[in-house]
Amino acid sequence: MTGRILAVDDKPENVRLLEAVLVPAGYQVIGASSGEEALAKVLAEPPDLILTDVVMPGMSGYELCRRLRADPATAFLPIVTITASGGEEKKEALDAGADDFLAKPFDKTELLARVRSLLRVKRYHDDLARALERQIAIGEVLRVIGSSAFDLDTVLRTVASRAARLCRAENVVIWRISGDSYRFAVGEEIRPDFMRIVEGRSLTIGPDTIVGRAVLERRPIHEPDIVEYYKGASGPAAEIARLGIYRTLLAVPLVRDEQVLGVISLTPTKVQPFTDDEIELVRTFADQAAIAIANLDLFETVERQRQELSRFLSPQIAALVASEQGAKMLEGHRRQITVAFLDLRGFTAFAETAEPEEVLGVLREYQKAMGELIVAHRGTLEHFAGDGMMVWFNDPLPVDRHELQAVTMACAMRERFRDLAGGWQKKGYELGFGAGIATGYATLGRIGFEGRYDYGAIGNVVILAQRLSAEAKAGQVLLSQRVQAAVESEVETGAVGELALKGFTRPVPAFEARAVRSAAPATS
Repeated sequence: MTGRILAVDDKPENVRLLEAVLVPAGYQVIGASSGEEALAKVLAEPPDLILTDVVMPGMSGYELCRRLRADPATAFLPIVTITASGGEEKKEALDAGADDFLAKPFDKTELLARVRSLLRVKRYHDDLARALERQIAIGEVLRVIGSSAFDLDTVLRTVASRAARLCRAENVVIWRISGDSYRFAVGEEIRPDFMRIVEGRSLTIGPDTIVGRAVLERRPIHEPDIVEYYKGASGPAAEIARLGIYRTLLAVPLVRDEQVLGVISLTPTKVQPFTDDEIELVRTFADQAAIAIANLDLFETVERQRQELSRFLSPQIAALVASEQGAKMLEGHRRQITVAFLDLRGFTAFAETAEPEEVLGVLREYQKAMGELIVAHRGTLEHFAGDGMMVWFNDPLPVDRHELQAVTMACAMRERFRDLAGGWQKKGYELGFGAGIATGYATLGRIGFEGRYDYGAIGNVVILAQRLSAEAKAGQVLLSQRVQAAVESEVETGAVGELALKGFTRPVPAFEARAVRSAAPATS
């Protein structure tokens, strides 16, 4: 068992006597001739144990004990007082914070036994303290990952700062992999001369650099002295080594699912190899950083896929497919919805006489204008079918006053269509807009077959809305009786009589929406 022992005594011969006993036993002894000098040396480089005389000029051994115990950094530093007196001085020394007491002249065997015992206790304490500190640091990183999962910069900076603190490194860098190169992502305690070399540069992954080796070999690479390692080499890594500031380097890859996502590197400013415990700790930090990067990559992938889905599906359905509860809702559920069918009057005759390019141009202009209003009114677009559209409200997201919301949308579409029709009439296109709206319960969910699914609604409410739309004349928005009852206080309506609709055994009362008196809420 070895250790650094600070011997404090105003008489040099007493310090030499302690050296004569302790140095042959493998201990390093540092001398201090006063309490003040002892405090300065403890501050500069804390020893493992202090042997101090009690009676000294200036600061006494008792006061030295009290000062050391008052400082959290040295509160558990073992202290043994040595004095020619006993009894009362021993009690006062222990009251001041000393761990043990030796009387002069001391017995060599007893001194060594007490030193070994206290150093063993200190090592136990240090091991526990380091383990606790590491667990706290790991916990802090995990909390940051949990609370800032998609703020990768914050997570990586937390990893770098904890690694720097616990592994005695002044230059901690996390590199991100991009193709066949790596770039600086974040760093802790980085010097300007280092950033001057690496900032904005892509460094090629190869066996000629320590970081590159960590990527290729997928294991920690530990070099005690990079100045020697890169002697005679060229490139940014060798340029950093020639600064002479950084010496030992540890590079640990960030691996997730067999893929290297980055590297964390640590470089103290002196030749100071990392311990096995420190390397294992850095591997733990690397695993946490890899999880954070993988989580963000997954989130970005899902978000990108959701945006792609939104190009082909209604935004609400795209969000449903990408959500956690989506699978359950896709299986099928029953809910009251309001359905609106919309189509163009005169479109068949127009399509028979117009060029295909003209037909496609009209449809694109029409669908773009109507699509903007569907989104603005929080409708769910079920499908485009040539000039026809089916939109419903209150699923998959709930919509307040969904009947009023549907009617408001259809009336807004009618007004927007008039603007479009004015331009088309100048080209000789005679087209009109009609809509049918009904409300009621429907079964909603996934329909189709493996390889081609839609999110659809099935029920009489869908059929009724479609039939009302087919009966609507140009410029007319027809409502079912239930829809009219739900919106009559906000919408000016008029009865059109009972209609004989295909598929219905009895005539169906119908109403037309003439104008909306108040806007429908757009909240859900």
